[in-house]
Amino acid sequence: MIDKSTDIENTTTPAITYSECYSQPLLISFSGGRTSAFMARLLLELPKYKNSQKLIVFANTGRENEATLKFVNECDKRWNLNVVWLEADVMEEKGKGTNYKIVTFETASRKGQPFEDVIMKYGLPSKLYRHCTRELKEVPIHKYAKDILGSDYLTAIGIRADEKHRLGQKPNYIYPLAELGFTEQIIRNWWDAQDFDLQLKDYQGNCDLCFLKSKRKKLTILNENLKVADWWNTMEQAFGSEYQSKFDMINNLSISELVELAQKPFSKAKDKHELNKQQQSLFEPEMDVEFDCFCKMT
Repeated sequence: MIDKSTDIENTTTPAITYSECYSQPLLISFSGGRTSAFMARLLLELPKYKNSQKLIVFANTGRENEATLKFVNECDKRWNLNVVWLEADVMEEKGKGTNYKIVTFETASRKGQPFEDVIMKYGLPSKLYRHCTRELKEVPIHKYAKDILGSDYLTAIGIRADEKHRLGQKPNYIYPLAELGFTEQIIRNWWDAQDFDLQLKDYQGNCDLCFLKSKRKKLTILNENLKVADWWNTMEQAFGSEYQSKFDMINNLSISELVELAQKPFSKAKDKHELNKQQQSLFEPEMDVEFDCFCKMT
């Protein structure tokens, strides 16, 4: 049972019982958030996976919040996760696929590479063409995993029981949190009992101004720190095209237009866990339209 103790194996959720143990190698994708951190620790403790070789990987995009990098590093040190830090090694030449390079907390990019390298080669990403996820997460993670684990391995993804609509059908992908009934509330309650946590609101996670975030979240992030816009605006100005002129094609707003709106009155996003009931305007539904970031599903 899973309660709010430090040990996940003692946490309160449906009883964890298994009739079989896996022996396949296990790739654990650590996105840098609370949920995937919880999953990584859980999988190290579950008897079901005791015979599996485990590889925990974090892929840095260059646009992660510094708090995310610190959180990954702290989880790694406290729990002896042996996290492998990767970044995409983008080949400029057409026809040559992205590779990976191993970095550390100290050497990980904070200034936009390798994201900028991906944009230079493939253009601005969009909801329909998410080459940022593909080239910055999926390709380097799985190339590295194949080099270490071979071709026959399981990939564990941190999708919870309360977001089963995100579950995929990919072969050799497993979703232990959804399978075991872990919800966002259970996981956040567990983190409340720990002596460290990710120092970000839930709307601040992933790439700092991800175009898949809702309009309200982006405006709130910019209202809190306008400098977040600088890199994104530079990329938009330098690499926008007639086919993809801006990141936010959902709302058809450029970064500079978002900056302007962020300085005007609006109802700000709030951390859901800090409020029993989030009070958002009933008259601005378009402000909360967003899409799943599949960076968590690599």
